[in-house]
Amino acid sequence: MADIGCDLHLHSTHSDGRYSPAKLARLLHSQGVRVAALTDHDTFGGGLKFFVEAHRLGIATIPALELTTWLEAGTGEEVHVLAMGLSIDEELARGLEQIKQQRNELQVRMCERLRKEGYNFDFERLRRRAEPDPVMVVHFVWDYLMHRPFWSGLGLLTGSVRRWFDYFEEEIYGPGGRAYLPPPMPFSEGITWARRHGALAVVAHPGKIKSSDVREAALSADIDGIEIFYKGQEEMQDELLDLARSRGLAVTGGSDYHGFSGGPYSGWKMPQEHVNNLLKRLRLPPI
Repeated sequence: MADIGCDLHLHSTHSDGRYSPAKLARLLHSQGVRVAALTDHDTFGGGLKFFVEAHRLGIATIPALELTTWLEAGTGEEVHVLAMGLSIDEELARGLEQIKQQRNELQVRMCERLRKEGYNFDFERLRRRAEPDPVMVVHFVWDYLMHRPFWSGLGLLTGSVRRWFDYFEEEIYGPGGRAYLPPPMPFSEGITWARRHGALAVVAHPGKIKSSDVREAALSADIDGIEIFYKGQEEMQDELLDLARSRGLAVTGGSDYHGFSGGPYSGWKMPQEHVNNLLKRLRLPPI
């Protein structure tokens, strides 16, 4: 089964990635990627910029994003849903605006909780920094660093910035952190939202779901696909492929490249059979 350059999980400056959508497209081209999807978190703000540059370079693109949802099974956990193959229309614009409003309302509440932890973030300043996208962790991080330029410059050399970020993400802001609040979109609504906008609802990186109860509930739900080819999921890959085959689910995969760690972009490949099966389901030309 031949592999081809295909990366269906990428992040740009419109969510928590390092590179602009156009720069990201050029990186993909340099590594021989022929099919790609920009999957920024809860936004399509960079989607058209990515399409224009990728198209110029001969890369086939799938309009997509990564929804942050909450699945209430056992103690509950975040489950990310890749909406693959979005219909670009006015209804999508309205749907994206609703997501942004929901996410920003959540961040207002998290700002209040962060103040109790000694962080004095101004939400309006964060919102202006984020536009046209929802406020997310990267905006908190940049705001914190930019208001401490001397410490930030020194910390980049000594590693203290990285240590602070890990602490902030794991102990304060991220899942399980003291200021954390679950995302407002339920998992079932994420599936519905993706389909409402013409996309397949794909469970992202199931291997990263910590709770076995939540993982089982997500994979047994009425989904359209599973992200199987993903770093760290090698041991469960065959099991996931068997599940996808038995249920007739689409198979996706990607690098989840953000550009801040792990070195330069080195490309991503998937079996051509699965790539073309996905393209066929999305009514796109095969490779």
